[in-house]
Amino acid sequence: MSTSIAQTNRETIRRYWQQLDAADARDLSDIVRQYTAHDIEWHGPQPFNDIDGIEGLLEAWWLPLRRAFPDLRRRCDVLLAGSFRGQDWVSASGNFEGKFVQDWLGIAATGEKTCLRFGEVMALEGGKVVKTYWLTDLMDVMQQGGFHLGWAAPATEGLRPPVKYGGGIIENEQDPHETQQTLRLVEAMLFGLVRKDQPMSLYWTDDMIWNSPSGVGTACGLDDFLRRVHSEFLRGLGGGWSGSHNARYAEGRFAVSTGWPSLVAEHNGYFLGQAPTGKHLSWRIMDFWERKDDLLTTNWVHIDMVNVFMQMGVDIFDRYRQYRRETEA
Repeated sequence: MSTSIAQTNRETIRRYWQQLDAADARDLSDIVRQYTAHDIEWHGPQPFNDIDGIEGLLEAWWLPLRRAFPDLRRRCDVLLAGSFRGQDWVSASGNFEGKFVQDWLGIAATGEKTCLRFGEVMALEGGKVVKTYWLTDLMDVMQQGGFHLGWAAPATEGLRPPVKYGGGIIENEQDPHETQQTLRLVEAMLFGLVRKDQPMSLYWTDDMIWNSPSGVGTACGLDDFLRRVHSEFLRGLGGGWSGSHNARYAEGRFAVSTGWPSLVAEHNGYFLGQAPTGKHLSWRIMDFWERKDDLLTTNWVHIDMVNVFMQMGVDIFDRYRQYRRETEA
C-alpha cells in the first residue's frame, strides 16, 4: 500500500520538530531552512502579524525565541494532517516548555520554566512548509511572571487539558469513515454556533472541555461552558457573526480549522471587561477538536487575544510595560 500525502507530510513535520528540539543555536537556522520554503508566508499573532520569507522569519521569530528559551522543547497534544481546497496541511496544538532566561518582546525573563501554549497550521508543498498560521498565548506568558489584566476572565485561566481518550498524535492512516464523521459533526456544530439557534447539547458531551487562552479561560463541562463562556460571547457580540476558514479538515477523531479572520462580530455589549465599542472585531482563531463516539468532547481554542483587546482599545503590551515599571521601581 502506498503512503498517502498526509502521512508523508506528517512524518516530515515530526522529523523537523525532533531536529529543532535537539538543535543548539548554531544549527537552528540550517534546520529551519531545510524544511521551510525560502518565500514562506507566515501569519502570527500581534505584534508579529505577517512575515514574508525565511530570513525575516528567522530574525523576527525563531532566533529571538530560542535566545529567550534556549532549552525550548515542543510537547504536542494533537497532530493531524489532511487537505482543504486543494492544499495539503499539517496542524498541531500543544505547549512549548523552556527556561525563560532572556527578555522576549519586552516580557521580563523569570529564570523559571515557562509554558507557551501554541497552535500551528502549516501548508506543505514538495516536503517544505510554504505557509504557516501560528498562534501563541502571549498574555499567559506575561501572567506566568506575575502580570494580571486587572479584570477577571469569564472562565478559568492557565489550564492545559490533555487529550481525553487515547492519543492525539496521529501516526497512521485513519479510517476515512471516522474522518468524515468528525468533519460532518464539526461543520454542523459551527453552523449552529454562527446561527445561534441550535442547542449545543446536540454536538457536545456533558463533560466537554473548552480550553482557550488567557483573557477568556477554560470551561469544564457543557453547563460551565454555556454559563461562563458562551453567554459572554452572546451578550458582548450581538447581531450576526460571519467569517471564513483558510483551512478546515479532519483526520480520524480529530479536526482543525483556522481563519484570518475566522470570526467577525460586532462588539455591541459588555464583553471581557470592556464596554461596547460598536466596532466589528476580527478574530484570528485556530480550533482543534476531539470527538468521542457521536459528540465532541474537547476543544482547544487558540485566539490572538492581544489583537482582540487592541481592537477594543486596550493595549496589552502597554499595560504590561506599566506593570513592569511599577514592579521594578
